[in-house]
Amino acid sequence: MPLADLDAFQEQTGRKEPYRVFTPFYRAWNGYVRSRLAPPPAVAAGGLPTARLSGGGSWSVPGELIGLLAAAVPEDERPERQLERFLGGSLQAYEELRDRYALDAGSGLSRWLNVGALSAQRAYGLALDAARTEDGREPLAFGGAAGWRADAASQLELALPGSGEGPGSAPRDPSAAAARSGAESWIRQLAWREFYLYQARFDADFFRYEEQVDLSGLTERHAEAWRQGRTGIPLIDAAMTQLRTTGELPNRLRMIAAMFLCKNLLAPFTAGERWFREQLLDYDATLNRGGWLWSSSLGFDAAPYFRIMNPVVQSKRWDPDGAYIRRWLPERAGWSAAAVHEPSPQAVVDLKASRARAIETYKRLLAKPSRPLDRLH
Repeated sequence: MPLADLDAFQEQTGRKEPYRVFTPFYRAWNGYVRSRLAPPPAVAAGGLPTARLSGGGSWSVPGELIGLLAAAVPEDERPERQLERFLGGSLQAYEELRDRYALDAGSGLSRWLNVGALSAQRAYGLALDAARTEDGREPLAFGGAAGWRADAASQLELALPGSGEGPGSAPRDPSAAAARSGAESWIRQLAWREFYLYQARFDADFFRYEEQVDLSGLTERHAEAWRQGRTGIPLIDAAMTQLRTTGELPNRLRMIAAMFLCKNLLAPFTAGERWFREQLLDYDATLNRGGWLWSSSLGFDAAPYFRIMNPVVQSKRWDPDGAYIRRWLPERAGWSAAAVHEPSPQAVVDLKASRARAIETYKRLLAKPSRPLDRLH
């Protein structure tokens, strides 16, 4: 469920066409949400008093069922508890650590947001509260932020104006600055979630791009090796092993694994979309499709066809010691930090050659859609 009323948001923008690029969408969406955001309620639903019904015995929830429900999600793992821990702890380091997948520095809230067990509006509002600085300024209040693509994996990074510090200004609390930075970064992730929901609402092709683009030249030849973590590319194999084992996968690894399947292995995005649907604990049809469209250079503001993440480069950048690979591929536990990231000699593809092939393939594929190219970006 979206945080904003997307129909009302679109109407307020006065635009005849939907936003196709994230940055202007984000600016308009953020202003819209902040202008309509009600303070989070002080009392959760579970804390509200309830009235007894006459003959209440026949309406009582059986004690056995109450016990089963309580055991299904331990108290410490319930949505509100997880949100409290994240906002009071790892939020401060979120901007710095969110892509360091070996540290598991994400919020862990996606499954609760996606099924409605946690209110996106409440999470957004509390994130703003956590980020207020000592002078009362709030994050994202400047409106003039410029945006650009930092790299294909991070999707988008927003540059905010300076902190306003200068001669005569009082020094700011570093912990408050960290909370502010972390909240801004996490709220951008919420905004990407909204952008995919927005696309599903206003892009008539969102759920049928496979009908608009000829994918017949792509193949699932290596898709099973990808699914089972047997490609010979260690980061990919580690990621797919984690997904099969736990149903979880950090966001950066979802993008790397998805782009590898679509580009290096030249498989149709629908093959990966289907596998993630079967495996992810936090699966959501719209968000899953949005991520796969982005990775396959389809849909609004997708990764350009020539942007292809190199799993070895990504692994060395975000996990230099290879801790994540060692965790999920124990056969590499004793390898050196230099060698642990490198492909096996039996890898299903050569990364350099497959990249060149993918660029040529997607250049042709996107140049000959059944609709003009500008409809696809």
